[in-house]
Parts: sequence; structure tokens; C-alpha cells
Amino acid sequence: MTIVGVSGSPILNSNTDRIIQSLLEQSGKDQIFLNLSTLRYEPCKACAHLCARTNMCPLDDDLKRYLEPILKSEALILGTPVHAGNITGWMFSFITRLWCFHHVKNLLRDKPVLLVVTGLFKESRRVVVQKFRERILIDHPVKIIGYIYHTTEIPPCFKCGMGNICKVGGLWAMVGFDEKRLREFKVTSDKFKRWEDNVETVFKVQKYAKMLAEI
Repeated sequence: MTIVGVSGSPILNSNTDRIIQSLLEQSGKDQIFLNLSTLRYEPCKACAHLCARTNMCPLDDDLKRYLEPILKSEALILGTPVHAGNITGWMFSFITRLWCFHHVKNLLRDKPVLLVVTGLFKESRRVVVQKFRERILIDHPVKIIGYIYHTTEIPPCFKCGMGNICKVGGLWAMVGFDEKRLREFKVTSDKFKRWEDNVETVFKVQKYAKMLAEI
């Protein structure tokens, strides 16, 4: 059987993408990986009268072809970066589309699900992981087998071009709200940290990949 990994990151080959892909590869199982930002799809339109009896969403878009593999999968890996203190809009819309499985039969009951969250600050872990769990469990009695949270330390300020003068962004907090440090901060290639170089994250990926392999 197959493990399906779903990334809600708008950045291709991001830390979120690569963590999920590594989990899939290390599991040794057949796998499907999709980055939601590459698909054209809509959130749930609440047309329950069209999906309650069939348990399949009738919306004909790019997500449609993945619903059957998701339903039949051995396990799911769902990953998202932190956006505005929450999961991304892509991931939220994706989860709403799984509502078709909820009616009458609860088809995702006890489905093993691993959560992956990447965020600028380690302080986001408790809040966003909990929101992620609650968003899924509110409709689906899946089995959350654990989560991986990776602190990226990569704010959007590295790319926006206004980082050295902006006092509301993540970089402002990273430099301790110090104007001198903000002005002198240089964006260099070494600032874009990779999860593969973080010992704690590497250990967790190996741990959960082994768990997935034994499902």
C-alpha cells in the first residue's frame, strides 16, 4: 500500500517539502507526494447533498484525482509552514475537501497521520501544532501518530527587500528589536538554514520514518 505526503507550502523544495519527501523515501513504502500550491483546486463548497451518499467530492479540479489514493493509503503525512500563526490556506482548503469522507461512514477512522510543521520561531510550535490537530480531528477520527516541528529561522524579510528598515517583521524580532543590529544585518546564503543540518530534526525524521515503515 501507499503513503501519501501532502505539503501546504507555497515554496517548492522548501524545508516542509523536503522533510515530507525524506519521510516517504526512508519509509521504503510506495509513495505519492503532492505540493498543494502546484494544484488548481477549491475549498469545500458545502454541497453535502452531492457527497453524503457517495463519500466522494464531486468538484472536478486538480485535487480530484488524489482523493481515492488518500482514502486507500496506509498513512498520511500532512505538512505546512506557519503562516500568520496558523496552517497555510492551501492546507486548510485541502482539509475541508476531505469532508466528503466524513459523512455516515467516517472513512478516515483510525488512519495514521503524521504532522509536519515548519516555522520561523520555536514558540509557534505549541499553538500551530494544536491548531493543526484540531482542524483535522474536528471532522475525522484519524490516528495522529506524532508531529515534527522544525524551526527554520528564515523570515520572509530575507527576500522582501525591506528587512533592514521594517520593524514589524520576523527579522525585527530575531535581532531583539535592536535598530543597530537590524540595519547591519546581512542576508547571506548561510542564513537559509536547511533541516538536514539540524540534528534534532534529522533524528525525528528518522524516528518517524521507521514508524511509518512498520505500519
